[in-house]
Amino acid sequence: MSAVVPESPRVGFYQVAYVTNEIERALELCAQTHGAYQFARLPGLRYQTGPGREAICHVALAYVGDTEIEIIQPLDGDVGFYREVLPASGFALRFHHLARLHESRQEVEAQITAYRLGGRALPVDGSSPGSARYYYADFRAELGHYIEGIWFEPGARQWLSTIPRNSRSLVQR
Repeated sequence: MSAVVPESPRVGFYQVAYVTNEIERALELCAQTHGAYQFARLPGLRYQTGPGREAICHVALAYVGDTEIEIIQPLDGDVGFYREVLPASGFALRFHHLARLHESRQEVEAQITAYRLGGRALPVDGSSPGSARYYYADFRAELGHYIEGIWFEPGARQWLSTIPRNSRSLVQR
């Protein structure tokens, strides 16, 4: 018998994610505030958000200590859940979600099932064949943000080690 995965946030969060309308300015701000001076850049990244749906975004990733910082600039496609926190004009960088790394595909599937059975909205329920299985659960009413869950296949998990690690203190810059 498999255990039901609880809905509450718990140990395992590894990423803090922001959305922006100007990625270059956002990267500068993250360097100043978080000490994230080097990022892996994924321009024009396309990924599935659900059956027949796709988001196109500029994405940048960097580690500061053990925490991954993700910056997302929505460009086209199914990106309304990113844009909803951005102003109609002017620069903005807004907190969007925390991400939790799942240990197995079975664990991520069990969490998706638990959320659906509990009536939790999942604006993203996707996969990248050969890479990852992921979802975004809507916790905005309770927590003010989304929670992403992701499981990386072994080759993709190895790719995480190529994301720049920023360990220098803000004072050193």
